[in-house]
Amino acid sequence: MLSKVREKISKYFSEYLLFLGPGLLLAIETAGESGLTEVVEAGAHFGYALMWVIVLTLCFKFAFANGIARYTLATGETIFDGLRRIPGPRNWGVLVIMFIYFLEMFAFAGMLLLGGIFLDYLLPGINLPVVIGIISVLLIVVFLWKDSYENLEKIIIIMAILLFTGIAFSLLEFPISFDAMAHGLNPEIPENAIIEVMALMGTVGSGLSILLYSVWLHEKIGKNHGQEYFRKHIKSVNLDLGLAFVIIAIVSTIFLSLGVAGFSASYIGHGEYLSTDFIIAQILYVLAYIPNGIPVFLLIGFMIFFGAVMSGMDGRARAISGILTSAFDVKWSEKKLYRIILLAFTLIIFSGFMIGEPTALIRHVAAAASVMFALLGFVLIYLDTKLPEYARGSRLWVLVMVVGSSLFLLMALFMEQALLTYGLPLIERLALVGIIIFAFSKTGLFNRFLVGKTNLTDRAWLVLIFGAISVYGTYRGIGVDGIIINFRDLGPMVAGLIGGPVVGALAGLIGGAYRYSLGGWTGLSCAAATVIAGIISGLSGQYWKGKITYFRGCLLAFIVVTTHIFIIFPLLTMPSVAQFISVVRAAWLPMVAVNVFGMILFIYILDEKGEDLKDLISDCRLKICSDDREENEGEGRVQKEGEERV
Repeated sequence: MLSKVREKISKYFSEYLLFLGPGLLLAIETAGESGLTEVVEAGAHFGYALMWVIVLTLCFKFAFANGIARYTLATGETIFDGLRRIPGPRNWGVLVIMFIYFLEMFAFAGMLLLGGIFLDYLLPGINLPVVIGIISVLLIVVFLWKDSYENLEKIIIIMAILLFTGIAFSLLEFPISFDAMAHGLNPEIPENAIIEVMALMGTVGSGLSILLYSVWLHEKIGKNHGQEYFRKHIKSVNLDLGLAFVIIAIVSTIFLSLGVAGFSASYIGHGEYLSTDFIIAQILYVLAYIPNGIPVFLLIGFMIFFGAVMSGMDGRARAISGILTSAFDVKWSEKKLYRIILLAFTLIIFSGFMIGEPTALIRHVAAAASVMFALLGFVLIYLDTKLPEYARGSRLWVLVMVVGSSLFLLMALFMEQALLTYGLPLIERLALVGIIIFAFSKTGLFNRFLVGKTNLTDRAWLVLIFGAISVYGTYRGIGVDGIIINFRDLGPMVAGLIGGPVVGALAGLIGGAYRYSLGGWTGLSCAAATVIAGIISGLSGQYWKGKITYFRGCLLAFIVVTTHIFIIFPLLTMPSVAQFISVVRAAWLPMVAVNVFGMILFIYILDEKGEDLKDLISDCRLKICSDDREENEGEGRVQKEGEERV
């Protein structure tokens, strides 16, 4: 009898803990990206008053992860396979995510630098956080090189046990005010706390990393999926996810409590920036009164960052290799691609070590990923409607996803201060350009370009008009620390699309010459970038054979601005690392936004002209055919008259 009871208990736990691995991987990965500095600062500035933000954020992200898990269990595919089939240009979703995943390696460099700083405090005298970071990433590559999910799962389980031990020690020894925490569950926003609320929403529980749960779950289930398998294991998967988010919640609560205790004795102004060293020094001051508190905290911190980078590199490499194999028909095996991507990640992390500023790296990459994460919430709702009825989310799930995704999208846009400070004013100043382009579209000159019936004078006018628009883009730009955030490249881009690379380059030469005349340390690079913008656009227009879609226009604007900021600017200016980071932070996203908006406006005008252009081209063809017919008839009459004379 007793043996049967044991057998039932053993079977019960084996079924419910079957998917423990993917959940622990997600917990370790997202705990490291859960905004250590943001959570500590929230505690320092507002105590436990924002505890409710952490709880609601994790509830939404649990629902997000649940939707991903249901998709994988029902279809046997990763969520990335589903994203390939969403409406719009082919593979646009996975392409954007791939780009962000590579970009997030800079944030991983910041995490390993923080881990290096933690060990540096633990082992005084080394003073080499970068060396610790380099050794850490090399160890991670060695662990992952075999591409063995089973080995990774074992390592993560060991790390989770150690992490649980450290967390239990912290909870037993650390003075946490549970009354204050309970009061913090009341959803009130303290004065001047809106920025902190947005920061917590974006970082706690991570963002696009949640998609990786689908990759690990797919590794776990193999080829199993379908209705019977779904009904049998969905409870186990939800238990796994629940445990993962409980771990994240506990880690976030501990760091929030450290912020409360570490800064309660000193006045910290709302929104006042706290450096990494200052945060750690204050925390260590508090932990010094706990037996073995400092070494335990530092080891836990390092372990969280190390585990987050290891699981994050593995999940992203698996996701990207799967995307390249299925979406782009790459002939290499997924294992070979996995290793190549790991090496590429390592190179990016090494470059992040050279940049330094770990907390800044983590924050700015997280801001870039937040917008895509919010949009994916709506995409996930769409994919959920395509699932079999047994696997679809409830009405409550849909409500949580709609409300949460809407709030996160607003948060992501408002969190990017440069976009609000510079991007929106530039878009407003772009209105005059829209009027000019609209008026130009009503002229015969515009129509002649579209049907390919232009002469040298027509091309000269196009150069002058869009060269003047380029000058206006500089004149109405916003000066910041010796640079001008502008939409100068828009004129040459449109000129290049309409008239070709030569016309685009000449329009860019006018705008670039004006920018160069203003001087400044970025004058040469900005002038050259404007000319190159016209050339790139002209070549793109020729390659696309005049078929300019919204996606192609937005992609072109993104490529032109990114080439300007990340390639031409550093090559011709040779800035210091600090100067380069400053320019990227201030200019890149606002200039992408305003140029993309300008291209959308131009393509909209093209679409509005669509029927007129069809009629015009049809009339031209009829006229050409009529002329040819008359010419042929004339030749026939002459020939007939000649024959009669003979």
